[in-house]
Amino acid sequence: MVSRNKPSVSRSFARQLAQTWNGKLSHYRQHRNDEHVLAILEESSRYVGLHLENDLASSTYWSDLPLFRRAGVLLFLVDQGVVERTTRNGRRIFEPLPHAESWVQSQKALTAFSKPIHEMISALRHEFRRRAQSSRS
Repeated sequence: MVSRNKPSVSRSFARQLAQTWNGKLSHYRQHRNDEHVLAILEESSRYVGLHLENDLASSTYWSDLPLFRRAGVLLFLVDQGVVERTTRNGRRIFEPLPHAESWVQSQKALTAFSKPIHEMISALRHEFRRRAQSSRS
């Protein structure tokens, strides 16, 4: 739940982030209430912080990036349609689609960031496998 008094990320950052979305999350740009954007950003921040933290901790890129910026990259991947934001067994998950790595390689504008983005996709795949194994147990 988003705190009405003191959100963990600034409304201005959330608003700026939403303005960059032009794909699957583009409908958030029309929201008049910043709390919708703050909620999805905080949801992805929790996911990155709780589920991906150990996998990304050894990366020199991700270990220096604030949590809400990591969440912004995750939401960029959702917006571009290479990571799917779904619910399974009552829990929110972020699942990279089969073409995620090849999509990153095909984006010339992302060349400088391809290694860290591949690290995030790898962490997402690893988390997805962990969830699949724990649900079978």
